[in-house]
Amino acid sequence: MADVRQTDSGEPLNEVNVIPLADLSLVLLIILMVLSPMIMQSMIKVQASKASAVKSLSKQPPEPPLILALNPDGISLNTVKVVDDVDLAAKLAQALGNRLDKTVLFTADPAVIHGRFVQVLDLVKQQGADKIALLKKAPKK
Repeated sequence: MADVRQTDSGEPLNEVNVIPLADLSLVLLIILMVLSPMIMQSMIKVQASKASAVKSLSKQPPEPPLILALNPDGISLNTVKVVDDVDLAAKLAQALGNRLDKTVLFTADPAVIHGRFVQVLDLVKQQGADKIALLKKAPKK
């Protein structure tokens, strides 16, 4: 890499050859310019048009959401009290089994401990929920 030469006074002169570095940089630049349009095309996802979505909504009414509320005194699914985790699992499996939209809206009281919140969240996911939306409780007036 380093080219050692002698100067007129007899001292060694060290020079670094930068031509291979410039060649490599140009090759990498050309590769980047060729690949960047391909990457951009693969990232674009075409969604269904809104007109077809409106037609599908007019054919069947939307399903009511599944709302799960976790309080220090218990759990309720769509305002119906649940006895324990086994009962919750059975009711969630039944409710999610018949639905096309497997989204569960989940809210928890701030007094609930973190471990219990994660335990119920995991139970909801195990019963087949595709999406879980976390809701913040409205402050009491």
